[in-house]
Amino acid sequence: MLMRRPRSACGSLAAMLLLALWPPFALAQSGFDLMDALDLQFDQKKSAEIGQLRKRLAELGRAEAAQIRAKKRDQAVLAALRAKTEDARNALADLAVDYVAQMEMAEALVRLDHGQALADRFRKDMSDTLWRLNRRSSAGDARASASLGGLHRLGIVAERSEAKACEHYGRAAQQGHVAALFHASACGDPNSAAAGQMLDQAANAGHPLAQEMKGRLCLREKRDAACALAWLGRAAAQGRAGAMSLLGWAYSTGELLARDDKRAFAYFMDAARLGEPAAQNNLGQMYETGRGEPANPGVAFAWYKRAAEAGLGSAQVNLARAYIEGRGTAVDRAAAAFWLEQARKQGVAEAVKLLDWLAAH
Repeated sequence: MLMRRPRSACGSLAAMLLLALWPPFALAQSGFDLMDALDLQFDQKKSAEIGQLRKRLAELGRAEAAQIRAKKRDQAVLAALRAKTEDARNALADLAVDYVAQMEMAEALVRLDHGQALADRFRKDMSDTLWRLNRRSSAGDARASASLGGLHRLGIVAERSEAKACEHYGRAAQQGHVAALFHASACGDPNSAAAGQMLDQAANAGHPLAQEMKGRLCLREKRDAACALAWLGRAAAQGRAGAMSLLGWAYSTGELLARDDKRAFAYFMDAARLGEPAAQNNLGQMYETGRGEPANPGVAFAWYKRAAEAGLGSAQVNLARAYIEGRGTAVDRAAAAFWLEQARKQGVAEAVKLLDWLAAH
């Protein structure tokens, strides 16, 4: 039987800043600030720009110092140099905002390696933009406020603080910033009407995790297939592997939708290639049983192994069973016992039964 997906944690912030303390939530006044699409070449393209700005700032700094030391200081030249320096620093702050937006999207799509590379670049080259972002936020810049929310939430060049993150996200959410709407919905009481409104707006405006959460609600609470397909389809189209995996599950079980093994297989494959462990395990089961594609024990074993190595307990049991039965691999009771022990530690009941069976045989 294909594995049922567990309920997903929302990745919410702790309720450290009550929504009731914020100004009444306003609907987006002039349209949403849509989330930036994920660009896996972003750092490669922008790092050169950062280097050029840093070089420019160094040159301007030397010219300004020389002008200050000059016996006949030219105030007009000095003012021009300082204006150019301000322009360069503002350009660097613009890049900082863009980097945080990409980090937010990478996190929403679970592209962790990409997000880490962006965070490393930010720590290395943009730590001095924090003051300028704070100044912009105080002046009402929603993108700067959302950036500060992300930096405080993740602890990147700023104090890790859920309270400060909620405060900044709240300011940006008031202006319809999408990522801020999503994160602000988890501050205070996530079950409040205001939180639900913000989550709805984030989903409508394109936040992939908010869309997946809406799809899950459609499945779990409403049992509404059309609603689930609409939201999960939007999230999957943006590359959200969890939504792809859940669509695969819906088509594979036939509980709410007509069973369609070919479509289920395609969704599982897309999610598995993005590293989603539940999809990898379910894909292994489809290859083992010949659903959606001809049975192939060797390929099934390979997908079970990837999911097991990612820490999924049910996949660890399936991998151990393959070792016990010699399906797609040589019989290896020691390897089976190892993976069953990993699953047992996670509380998988079937692992205990198979360990007892191994001990008795």
